[in-house]
Amino acid sequence: MEYSAGDVKKLREETGATFADCKNALTDAKSWGEAVKILEAKRDKKADKMITANRETREGGVFSYVHHNHSVGVLLELNCSTDFVARSERFHHLASELALQIAGMAPKYVSYEDVPAEVIEAETKKVLEDPSMARVAEDKRAVAVEGKLKKALESDVLMMQHWVKDDAITVSDLVRKVIAETGENIVVRRFSRFKLGE
Repeated sequence: MEYSAGDVKKLREETGATFADCKNALTDAKSWGEAVKILEAKRDKKADKMITANRETREGGVFSYVHHNHSVGVLLELNCSTDFVARSERFHHLASELALQIAGMAPKYVSYEDVPAEVIEAETKKVLEDPSMARVAEDKRAVAVEGKLKKALESDVLMMQHWVKDDAITVSDLVRKVIAETGENIVVRRFSRFKLGE
């Protein structure tokens, strides 16, 4: 694909990728959309590498958000591996976005793995009682149950929620993007949401 220096700059602003990566993506791609997909795939690969590196995530901070009318507040612990990233503007921006998400969407759990077994059992029972499940072939039922279960719990799990500022991506996608940009793992450790009168 033919491109100009302005295209490289625009792609960098859109994706947060490096100049060299943007230039290579534009060279290899046949269209703008394909270039974006190449960079997203590279970012996901980098995020996977950081997540599976098993580096300790003991740095970071405790962040807060209080709604302008003082009716909702959030405390959030967000961790990373180094003090350098913990002090970065990108990390602090992510923390404020996550606190705003928690305030607005009221999740109960950080990740799917945090959902208590009794909640999973109760939701699984509801899914199995759904008449539409009788039409699913026996060999595909487990996958269908898992899919419906995750869909049912999506609004209760922070990392599975759609991001309030762009419902095309999940909160997990947002965190993975920052992991790729900073080059180290970032973990939402815990949060507390307070609502006036609750």
